[in-house]
Parts: sequence; structure tokens; C-alpha cells
Amino acid sequence: MMYNIVLQNLSITILSKLLSFISFLYIAKLLSPSEYGILVYINMILSLLPMLQLGSMHGIAILLPKKIAEKNGSENVFFLVYNTFSHLLQFLSAIFLLFIDVMLNKFIVVIIALNFVLSKYLENVQIYLSSHLEFQKLNIIKTFDQIIRPVSVLILFTLYKTIESIFIAQFTVSILTFMLSYYFVKLKINLPELKIIKNILKEIYFVGFFIYLTWVIDILFRTADIWFISQFYTLEELATYGFVSSLALNIWLLAMSFFSPYSQLLYKYVAEGNFVEAKKVVENTNKKLYVLLSIISITAIVLYPILLRYFIHKYFGTELLFIILVLTSIFLSINNMYIYYMISNKLYFALLKSQVSILLLNIFLNSVFAFLHLPIFYFSLSTILSLFIYFLLVKRAFYIDINKKLGGKWYEKVNEGFTSTNALSKI
Repeated sequence: MMYNIVLQNLSITILSKLLSFISFLYIAKLLSPSEYGILVYINMILSLLPMLQLGSMHGIAILLPKKIAEKNGSENVFFLVYNTFSHLLQFLSAIFLLFIDVMLNKFIVVIIALNFVLSKYLENVQIYLSSHLEFQKLNIIKTFDQIIRPVSVLILFTLYKTIESIFIAQFTVSILTFMLSYYFVKLKINLPELKIIKNILKEIYFVGFFIYLTWVIDILFRTADIWFISQFYTLEELATYGFVSSLALNIWLLAMSFFSPYSQLLYKYVAEGNFVEAKKVVENTNKKLYVLLSIISITAIVLYPILLRYFIHKYFGTELLFIILVLTSIFLSINNMYIYYMISNKLYFALLKSQVSILLLNIFLNSVFAFLHLPIFYFSLSTILSLFIYFLLVKRAFYIDINKKLGGKWYEKVNEGFTSTNALSKI
């Protein structure tokens, strides 16, 4: 069963990424560097706005499977309260968006804000279905959303060739996706009494806020290079870095779709206290991930110069930058299962300590590069160095904790993974 689900996920993702890739390349080809720089800037703002949720999404993702495992029906009220409150915060975030100068007319900004609000229900429904292990329904929604969306963007952009057409197409698909999501999970407003609401929100944020801190640091880390370039370099340079970064990031997004079902299994095993299976899930998933990432990354690196020369006709001389950012996507991918384990076991402070360290390192290096006004390539070096250190830290933390829980000698595994000259080949 899980094999079929993973196969469906990969099929959906490959098709959607192919369509998104075509749409992405076509947009990058037709927009001028300054116009594409504006698009990169808007996407950066949209990636930061969910921070205003303050961790509710992370709390529900961890706690809902545990409520379901209790088998007392409490998960329905629990999700209802979260869903209602998260939409309130999303609406307030959308209002905040209206006051940010994104260099587009107000009508389009309103469209972007409405699309942002509608996207929250889709996100919540996916959490609900994933927690109930209803992967078939989840894949139906993902098929509709991830395939229709890039097709719509491509069609409308082909007709009008403007940034505005991109957001109008996305908003149209969001309306249709909302209707489909509502069909599977009905929106209810019969909230419980205020005391119960307070207790549920308190429980969600007690768990979610610490996870939120780790997530915020992760977001800040992944957008630091873009932010520094947007503030201290030209729109054209922002467009160049944004194009290469977005292209390389597809590798990470593809990997996320691969290990998404396994992450839900990991949460389930941790909730049940089954750490033998939890360890197997992490290790087996990563082994499969290494093979997948190797194939995709090598293919991408070989084809990238051909893509620039025969289709994009711009952004030449960025081949080395692309290789570094591909490696960045690889480390983002292989870190995830370790991070999911640490979060589900409430190892927040250990994770935060590692994240804060690499964030400060990344910001310091980016500040130096911006002050010296070095070429934008240097920002990718800061990112990959920080991510490599982060990989070593979270992998070590995982094996220390999991082997303690299993009663084993954690240092044997640590030594195997970190003192051997063939460490990476043994992963």
C-alpha cells in the first residue's frame, strides 16, 4: 500500500514539476531581468508571511496524529479550533500584505492577498488528510492543485505575458482547489465553549511555538541570501540569483514529495513509542533519497548549460552557481528526516541551538559579502557551508537520541558516521 502511495506521489510530483518547470522557464525567458527580479521579491515576501501564524500549523501537524491515536474522537474538535483560528491569522497576514510595496498595482495586490487566504484551507485539509493517513484523497487534491495550477499559469501568461497574469491564474486555481478541498473536509463553525478553545490553543502553541522557532530560523536561513541581494544589489542581479536558486530548489521540492508519506509514518511511530521502526523509517528513507538525489542532480547539472544556451538565452556564466545551489538543495533534502525526528521528540532546544549557530554564521558571511559588494556567487558559498555544518549537527543529534532510546551505544554509530574517512559513502 505504501509503495503505491509513494509511486502516486512521485508520479504527481514529476508531472507537476515538469509542468511547473516549463512554466518557470517560459516566464524566465520572456520577462526582463528587472521584471523577474520583482517576481522574485514578491515570492520572498509571500514565503515570509506564514511566520505570522506563530506555530499553529506546526503544533497541529504533531498533535493531530496523537489525538487520532487516542481514539476518543477529540481530534475533530481539536482540528476545528485550529482551522478557525489559523484562518483568522491568515486573514490578518493578508491585510498586512496590502501595506507592503511590491511594485504592482493595488488590484493585483488584493488578488495576491485573497489567494494567500484561500491557500490556508488547502494547507489545513492536507494536514487533516495526512494525519488520518488518507493518502488517496490527499493525492486527488494534490493532482488537481499541482497540475492544474502550472497549466493555468502557463496559458494565461502565454496570452498576456505579464506578471499580473501569473497571480490571476494562481487565484483562479485556488478558488477551484478550495471547492475540492471543501468537498473532502467540510468547513464547520460550531466552535466549543471558550474554555475548551483556550485549552486547545494553549496545547497547540505549547508544542507549535518551539517548532515555529525552528521553522522561522529555517525560513530566515533560506531567504537570507535573496534578502541581502534584494537590498544591496540590482534587480537584474536579484533576478539572476533568483532564477538559478528557484531552478535548483526544484530538486528539494521533488525530494519533499518523496519522503512526505514516510514523515507521517515517522510521526506515527514516535507517537506510539515504537523507536525501532522510527529509526528504520529514517535510515531507509534517506538511503532511497540518496539514490534519487544523485540521479536528479547529475542530470540537472549536465542539462543546465544546454538549457541556457538553447532556450533561456540569458543568465550565462551561472553554471558554477547552479552546481553550488544544487548541492544546497541536496543538503536541505537529507536534513529533513533527522529534523522531523527531533521535532516529533520535542528536541527543540538542541535543534534551535544548531539552527541559531548556522543562521548567525550565514548572516555574518552574507553581511561581509554585501559590505565588500562581492559577486553574488559568494552568497551561495555561505549557504552551502552553513548547511553542511548543520547536516553534521542534526545527524549526530539523531543517532545520539535514537540509540539512547533503544538502549544502544550511541557513540558507535556516531563514530561510524563521523570519524570514518568514508563517512558519507556509508550513509
